Amino acid sequence: MPQANRMYSVVIGAVNGKFSDVFAKLATLHAKQNFAFAIIAGDLCAKSDIATDADREELAKLLRGEITVPLSTYFALGRQPLPDEVVDLLEKGHGELCSNLSILGRKVSMKTADGFWIVAVGGAHSASIDQSMSQYAAEYTNDDAQAAGKGLTNADIVVTSDWPAHVQDGTKNRYTGTPPPSVDSIANLCTSLKPRYHFSASEAFYEREPFFHNGPSPRSVTRFISLAPYGNTAKAKWIYAFSLEPAVDASKHLPPGCTASPLTGGKKRKLESQESDFNSFRYANGNGTDHYRPDQRRQKRSRNNPPPIPNQCYFCLSNPSCEKHMIGSIGAEVYLTVAKGPLSTHQTFPELGFPGHVLMIPYEHQPTMSAISDAATRQATVTEVQRYRDALQRMLVEKTKGEDGRAKLGAVTWEISRHSGVHFHWQFLPVPVDMVQRGLVEAGFDKEAENLNYPKFVKGFKEMQEIEEGNFFKVMIWSEALRKEMVMPLDGDFRFDLQFGRRVLGKLMGLAQRTHWKDCAQTVAEETADVEAFKKGFKEFDFSFEE
Repeated sequence: MPQANRMYSVVIGAVNGKFSDVFAKLATLHAKQNFAFAIIAGDLCAKSDIATDADREELAKLLRGEITVPLSTYFALGRQPLPDEVVDLLEKGHGELCSNLSILGRKVSMKTADGFWIVAVGGAHSASIDQSMSQYAAEYTNDDAQAAGKGLTNADIVVTSDWPAHVQDGTKNRYTGTPPPSVDSIANLCTSLKPRYHFSASEAFYEREPFFHNGPSPRSVTRFISLAPYGNTAKAKWIYAFSLEPAVDASKHLPPGCTASPLTGGKKRKLESQESDFNSFRYANGNGTDHYRPDQRRQKRSRNNPPPIPNQCYFCLSNPSCEKHMIGSIGAEVYLTVAKGPLSTHQTFPELGFPGHVLMIPYEHQPTMSAISDAATRQATVTEVQRYRDALQRMLVEKTKGEDGRAKLGAVTWEISRHSGVHFHWQFLPVPVDMVQRGLVEAGFDKEAENLNYPKFVKGFKEMQEIEEGNFFKVMIWSEALRKEMVMPLDGDFRFDLQFGRRVLGKLMGLAQRTHWKDCAQTVAEETADVEAFKKGFKEFDFSFEE
């Protein structure tokens, strides 16, 4: 990316009345870096109940113009009330306290001289406030948070006194101590504006891994950083320099360690309520049942009960109930999760260290790959889901090589593609390589289709292409020495078992009792352990870490 327009700025935690020291240090840094502007994310003034005579004299010197503020600096309305004399000057000066020092206020959006949009919500959260109070009163409501970003679809920087709710979900970086209050309306603000940086202040320094927001590619990425106060005894970071380029599009590549946005996550569902909360459509490709029958009666019911929209679909990251703790890798167009209620167990493939049943899920909320309307996005999704399958297969080779140098495992990938479906995805499962080489996997699918009076699988390239223009079930069988694909048309008037792929492989591997995912439920702790083991095993093959 070109760097010609990139500008450096700096953010500071709570100053707490130490104006001379902080602005002197800022002047030294500014002389070297030529910052575009500075932001004070925490309290500017000392707390009134513990302010010393020296603190009061410092404030008087600042207000008299005897302390130089070296560059344009915007200070947040912190959680502590401002001194009366400060409020008086702000009201008279329309938000300017002294030369180069202006307040961001309780609810504000502004554009800097360099073209950066800053949105701020200051003060402590309150259910309601007296609207006749000063605009510089250190309180805000949910309505204030909503109003701050009104009319904007994005921002470069968001500054808030409170943290967004759930910001510590799905992260390995935990805050030490008691974090500031976290508020849903602040999370909603961040989700709505998708800022490049979200700054706050706290008693200790905290930086979360960057997270991406749901939406079309390239996806907006936010970095959440909370600064410690100046002069803190732990010597935690109180100042942070960062760079931005105005009016630049989001990068096509997600930064290393990036996670899905935690801000849409709600409370985790309890294990006992999984069946009703998840419904079958998430793990059975379904319509609320475990079978698919494309007849007139089924279509009539579908019209009465339309398929879930993205914020209701459990494969869409914008759904508040999406279980992000199960995500194992995040690509540009596709993400991987460990399977809910996996068919295989830890004992099935002990050399892997995890069950191995994985889902590859595109971000696009479409029932089939062909339904993705944008041609570039469709091709990018096809390319990436195939790239993920190749990476998973390479992992199996490297982790299961025998003394002869050959892998002990092959794999089966299957998909159900239906125009009346919900959210297209592939399922991936390792299998003993002997089952692939001896043709047992292929024969197992053929035989089970025959037993259920399903249409025969088609295996010729041209015939498969024709069938894939409609509704179909596809199986991709792989080993180091063999590749095989087979497709079953689903356009006929018959009742198709959406657990068909699991059913066949379960019988082949002696796991028939685990055919349905609902019979294999795990606790959140077990699921989390599985995904961490998968990440560790897949890391060297995971191209999403590449720049």
